Amino acid sequence: MPEPTIDDYRWLVSEYARPFLDEANSSATSYVALNKRLRRDLTSVRTHLVLEQVELRERARAKFSQPEHMFFTRKLLEQSTDEWIAGYKASRFPKGQPVADLCCGIGGDSLALAGRGPCVAIDRDSIATLLVEANCRALDASDLTCEVADVLSIVEGLSCSAWHIDPDRRVAKQRTSQAVYSEPSLDVIHRLYQEVNNGAIKLAPGAELNDDWIEEETVELEWIGSRRECRQQVVWLGGLARRVGQRTATIVHRQDESHSFTGDADREVDVAVPGRFIYAPASTLLAARLDAALAEQLQLRATSYGVCYYSADQYCDSPLFDVFKVDELMNLDVKKLRLLLRDRRVGMLEIKVRGVEIDPANLRKRLQLKGNMNASLLVFRNEGEVKVAVCHRYAPTQTQM
Repeated sequence: MPEPTIDDYRWLVSEYARPFLDEANSSATSYVALNKRLRRDLTSVRTHLVLEQVELRERARAKFSQPEHMFFTRKLLEQSTDEWIAGYKASRFPKGQPVADLCCGIGGDSLALAGRGPCVAIDRDSIATLLVEANCRALDASDLTCEVADVLSIVEGLSCSAWHIDPDRRVAKQRTSQAVYSEPSLDVIHRLYQEVNNGAIKLAPGAELNDDWIEEETVELEWIGSRRECRQQVVWLGGLARRVGQRTATIVHRQDESHSFTGDADREVDVAVPGRFIYAPASTLLAARLDAALAEQLQLRATSYGVCYYSADQYCDSPLFDVFKVDELMNLDVKKLRLLLRDRRVGMLEIKVRGVEIDPANLRKRLQLKGNMNASLLVFRNEGEVKVAVCHRYAPTQTQM
């Protein structure tokens, strides 16, 4: 089947496609039957676009509150910032002042930025800007305008108070987390920063910038997560950097609520025998390498150097840690563990392994679980021995993430 053209996407976002989208969305028939029905009136390409759009809108529910009114491509949806992270980021930008969202993609960040004032969304992909315009109309984002342009061509003379950029990490069809290989290049982004020195760069969580790229005193690094995963790293520059020279880990919830921690990377805390509670850092905290710094602040002890499990006898309420209350702590002995779990009628077991070469799937098979009770099993190294903690998640006042 040929690739959809810009004209096909213009049709998709028009009134002419709406009856077909409504039919596909409400149809109870099989995919094959629906495909056959649509092909009576549409080309194979447009039939595919309609069916794909219904699928993508359903997937987009994890990222957007009104996906049924929006338009996506598979790639642009995958790369988009979710609505709640975008809103959190947009709150840093000056209200009422014009801003630019460069390499805007599907417009996840653009729509949030337009909620605080004028925003121009710019992308060299004409299909992306077409869909952003359609999403803008659907969601009544009146302060958002779109342009088709390459960032390189607009660096000089860019007129805005601040900018946000999401450089492409799929250079030459190869996905990369290395910022040096992004497009536009870091050299171009540096020129952009020299032109307007209030900016934000969206990067992969594992991306690293060279120390000499931008003076460290102008930068704040923030790792942002939602839905139990670290989603992106943001390099805040100039006036948008609130905690200059530092790094921050943040978790954003759907309820417009966020929790952040700022500290020093790669701290060390003392190792001790695990207490009544074990703390597993959120992925965002690990990506920022701030787990030990927060553990130190909460007076937690490590189970082992480099293992990233922490422990205490007291409960500490932190949204950046998953907390487990220990029911049983023992050396790893599969036979004894099997009997213990059987005695507790555990049939549903969450297994988390850190710092030990053990396959969770194989361990689960060997445990021969039977019963209707839930439990968690943490496997880790402590003082030279492999330990297992039979426990349960404990969060009496913590917001679930």
